[in-house]
Amino acid sequence: MPRVNRASVTGVVCLCAALLFSVLAFAQASFDTPYQTTDFSGEWSELQHEIGTTADLYDYSGLPFNAAGRMRADTGDISDWSIPEFVCRPHPGVYNWYYGGGLRITKDVDPISRELVAYHVQFLRALDRPIYMDGRPHPPEWAPHTWAGFSTGRYDGNMLVITTTHLRESYIRANTALFSEKARFTEYLMLDGDLMTVTTLLEDPVYMEEPHLQSISYRRNLHQELPYFPCTVGVENVAEGFPHFLPGKNPYVGDAAKKRGVSIEAMKGGKETLYPEYREKLKNMRSSESPN
Repeated sequence: MPRVNRASVTGVVCLCAALLFSVLAFAQASFDTPYQTTDFSGEWSELQHEIGTTADLYDYSGLPFNAAGRMRADTGDISDWSIPEFVCRPHPGVYNWYYGGGLRITKDVDPISRELVAYHVQFLRALDRPIYMDGRPHPPEWAPHTWAGFSTGRYDGNMLVITTTHLRESYIRANTALFSEKARFTEYLMLDGDLMTVTTLLEDPVYMEEPHLQSISYRRNLHQELPYFPCTVGVENVAEGFPHFLPGKNPYVGDAAKKRGVSIEAMKGGKETLYPEYREKLKNMRSSESPN
């Protein structure tokens, strides 16, 4: 019977063992593969920004309003905030980012699969706003509209892209500038260390000539706790009916322009006013309106 080389047998056994473990390792799931690329949860405080938390009445500068948008805003009365139905009206998402007071983002994680089901965004004056990350579709157009709308999110690399539909008509600024219930709202969230930059794109086929783009930055705040907003409906000094002005009857639409010393046309927005070339037109307006 021929002798078998012990070294050869040992080599064959080691090779088989290595192949076996390679197959087992390849067959099982990798624990190094995350289901998300960036974690946006935490408490966030906004940095100083030029947009501000309020605006002069009937100031639509920087908004790409069309004629319908200007008409809707010009006939609005800011005192509608005092009627019982609107006293505790939550801020809409498109405005909440720029309102101030910080925000909180939490995660809803499936306890079994550990997959990210949804983010939840909470602002100082707003309802809990879920952002579904599980691939569910948006509801049909006839579905109910809410103050928070219906939001879905997806990752584009390390950027979180959020799409929101089914919003009720609400304000872009803390005056009478509104977006319609047909509006579509897209948010782009990006992280750089402890800084989060949020870019918002508002598309409104009813009140706008083209999309409205803004951005703001936040810093992660480990010492912040978002407070409860105690809103109580009040009925003091409330007149009957819905405050408004008839078209062409609002005596205050030119006040903001007078305050800033510019033409009222410049304060009424429109896509033309968004671009640098409009500065030359403003200069010509001022020269033509100045006394000889």
